[in-house]
Amino acid sequence: MGEQYLIGDLTVDTGNNTVTRGNEAITLSPRSFQLLVALARRAPNVVSRQELLETVWPDEYVNDETLSQRVRVLRKSLGDLEETPRYISAVRGWGYCVVLPVECVEIPKGKIRSIAVLPLTNITGDPQLEYFADGMTDALISALAKIRTLKVISRTSVMNYKKTNKKAPQIARELGVEAIIEGTVLVTKERVRVSAQLVHGATDDHFWAETYDRDLGDVLAMHSEIAQAIAHEIRAVITPEDSERLEQKHRIAPDLLEAYLKGQYFLFKYTPEDVRRGISFLEQAVAGDPLFAEAHAVLAHAYLTGGLPTGNNLSVMKQRQLLAMARRSAEKALDIDLRIALAHGVKAMIYLFHDWDWERAEQALERAGHFEPNNALVHIYRAGVAATKLESEKTLEELRSVISLDPVNLAFLSAAEEICWWIRDYSQAIAYATQVLDLDPGYQRAHFVLARVYEAQGRFKEMITEYENSGFFTDNGAKEARCALKEGGAPGYYRWAIEVQFGAMGDSPVDGVKRPLCEDKRAIFRARNYAKSGDADNAIKCLEQSYKERDGLMVLLKAWEWFDSIRSDARFQDLVWRVGIP
Repeated sequence: MGEQYLIGDLTVDTGNNTVTRGNEAITLSPRSFQLLVALARRAPNVVSRQELLETVWPDEYVNDETLSQRVRVLRKSLGDLEETPRYISAVRGWGYCVVLPVECVEIPKGKIRSIAVLPLTNITGDPQLEYFADGMTDALISALAKIRTLKVISRTSVMNYKKTNKKAPQIARELGVEAIIEGTVLVTKERVRVSAQLVHGATDDHFWAETYDRDLGDVLAMHSEIAQAIAHEIRAVITPEDSERLEQKHRIAPDLLEAYLKGQYFLFKYTPEDVRRGISFLEQAVAGDPLFAEAHAVLAHAYLTGGLPTGNNLSVMKQRQLLAMARRSAEKALDIDLRIALAHGVKAMIYLFHDWDWERAEQALERAGHFEPNNALVHIYRAGVAATKLESEKTLEELRSVISLDPVNLAFLSAAEEICWWIRDYSQAIAYATQVLDLDPGYQRAHFVLARVYEAQGRFKEMITEYENSGFFTDNGAKEARCALKEGGAPGYYRWAIEVQFGAMGDSPVDGVKRPLCEDKRAIFRARNYAKSGDADNAIKCLEQSYKERDGLMVLLKAWEWFDSIRSDARFQDLVWRVGIP
């Protein structure tokens, strides 16, 4: 079940990876938390630098400077001052120790620190209302996620267990949680009834159950009530701020609630057509109720999903239009309720890809993390921002948090694979790709990014095969690529790539026919091929065009290995400086 350490006014809970000061939850990165626990376990002894390196980074080579930086980050998070240490003191020439007495206490029996909400079962008898049951699941997950000390598994991972025959203990092991919530949804024209029960993950024992019957307009408030009842039952700490955030006073008209839930339902399918359908429903919801903050936030996320430059096959102009629409919706949400983490996260991505403003992006993510520290989406955004600066350690920490919170989310695992490619950690990228393809051998994005990894490693034959597996190359395209590689090696392959003018991040297949694709409108992809083929002048020329167009992908100039051959070129360095990459 884990241990708890009392360090002055701090409570460090290893079962739930949380640190609290009274009713205040303190957000620490996984590595900072591990460092604090390592010091607490050895208190009052001084822990040598070497021991800390071996304990916190057991399988990695990390130098003393990294340890010093991590201690500084930990102290800052705890409000500790190096000059007059309150919690952690440095012992010159040796290591670090905890200043205050440390008490190890037994965790109260029955206390639950991690939980998963399984998809609520639609018992209305109408399959057309499946979207409503899924929406009720989302609402309960969102409500519970507002409790800082509780780890709640994200939506996508739990949806894999819809209509499963697996027992609670197996699901709990697979998701890494201590308790499971099961339940049903019954909806009529004007009312909804949700029955929920708590199941202990280890024993399959049911130790709480309740039924809630409300008007449709009070659905969101009902889920806040359920979340607080569950938190009380499992003895989770609810701070006054958590309670305030769980309050839901705004009633939603039934027809607008229906539009909102349908919008979410289609958005989470994440196909281009379904995202467009989701946007249409969400636009209906906010048009009918301009004060529907949650709908504005989800709409902002939908626009962002369509406009992010890292995974869409759109022109720069269209992407910037969608990002501007996402900004407006996120700002409307925050004008109504400043505590919506999703809206802050969306704004962070807009600051990064639209504005090229790293400082404001990181500030927005700090606010998002303050309101929902266990939001997997916020952690994936943090990882992406860190990766653009090649901050490898921070990137990997955030990715580990993502996978802990959403362990079988194929989109997040594939995004983690891609982000590891950005920071040149190819072995970890391949490991994430393997996880995705074990779950879904046909997942195209994983194959696509794996091709990128193999390309970076110089494994061109395997690269072409993975492009073919991803659908990016048809049989004809793959055949021509292999011929070009055989006849001219890597330079020959890239000359062929320039001739057919294919881009790097789209899903349109290349069939060898010399015709422009949508990606050709994005000069950054031509720059990639020129740089890879050794043509620095044309590469820089294309990058200057991308800079003029303000292509969001320019934020990856520092990270992408594509441009290593021109990285020392003064013109390239000037571009990096003008984009403002830290």
